[in-house]
Amino acid sequence: MKVGIVQTQWRADPTENVFFVYDQVEEICQGTALDLVCLPEFFLGPAWYMPGQAGLKGVTDTRIPGPVTTLFRALARKHRVHILLGSMVEELPDGGYCNTAVLLDRSGDIVGRAHKVHAFANEVVVCRPGDTVDVIDCELGRLGIAVCSDFWVPETIRMLALKGAHTVFIPGGSLKQNLDAMVNAFRATAFLNCVNLVYASPVGEITGMRGGRQIRVAFAGTSLAATPAGLLARGAEDGPDSLVVDLPALDVLTLRQRHADDDTWQGLGLRRPEAYGGVLEAFVGQGRDLVAETRTSMAQTTPTAAR
Repeated sequence: MKVGIVQTQWRADPTENVFFVYDQVEEICQGTALDLVCLPEFFLGPAWYMPGQAGLKGVTDTRIPGPVTTLFRALARKHRVHILLGSMVEELPDGGYCNTAVLLDRSGDIVGRAHKVHAFANEVVVCRPGDTVDVIDCELGRLGIAVCSDFWVPETIRMLALKGAHTVFIPGGSLKQNLDAMVNAFRATAFLNCVNLVYASPVGEITGMRGGRQIRVAFAGTSLAATPAGLLARGAEDGPDSLVVDLPALDVLTLRQRHADDDTWQGLGLRRPEAYGGVLEAFVGQGRDLVAETRTSMAQTTPTAAR
């Protein structure tokens, strides 16, 4: 499976931004027979509930299907390529929101979607979380999608691997302060779950006021691809980028087979689920009400967003 990873940098004008991303997909498809192109989380622009971005409400959120999917469905058909629309703030018919990734096939049909399960920061009070972690069966085999912070909850990738996903795509947004941990965790996760991983991230900064102080969020770029054997590719930290990698599913499936005559790490096969039922229990640590804290914080600058 030949995969293209598009690392975006948001433009101030949302319309300009969409066509900038569109052109990046066009460019990476030129002269290369790709099977799938992966876009980052929030490729349409910052989520309107990020600090200082409240003016984007109704602009960078969208219906699915809608004008954005229609635009990229045509592009998928043109290049006969799957496109993973990293994630969008999906406006639901009842006025609610989800953080949703959508997979288009070579015909431009929607063949899979994933709702972010583990909300991060302001999403806690704005978006409905997904309730399931599912694989997608398509022409390219069994694929998994984990949206951004879903990666940081280890059970997510493990569940996708246990369900047979040989490759997991992670539309994300690497933060500068997490970058070293991110790269190390990425390699370890691919190895421990015997799975190919693809991570697409934006790059650049957004700023805004909250609670009388300036908030700055710096995205680190550094899109990544790894197999269980190690890191394959790493994107730039200082601007838009694109990567092309070969991810053979067969290698992963072969590695997962039991071999009595070798000592290959068999992390999935050695599991004893009966010994750790506590995984299903909630974390009892700090005892904080993060939803209430975040709602209060958002109300300081974006009153409508916190409702």
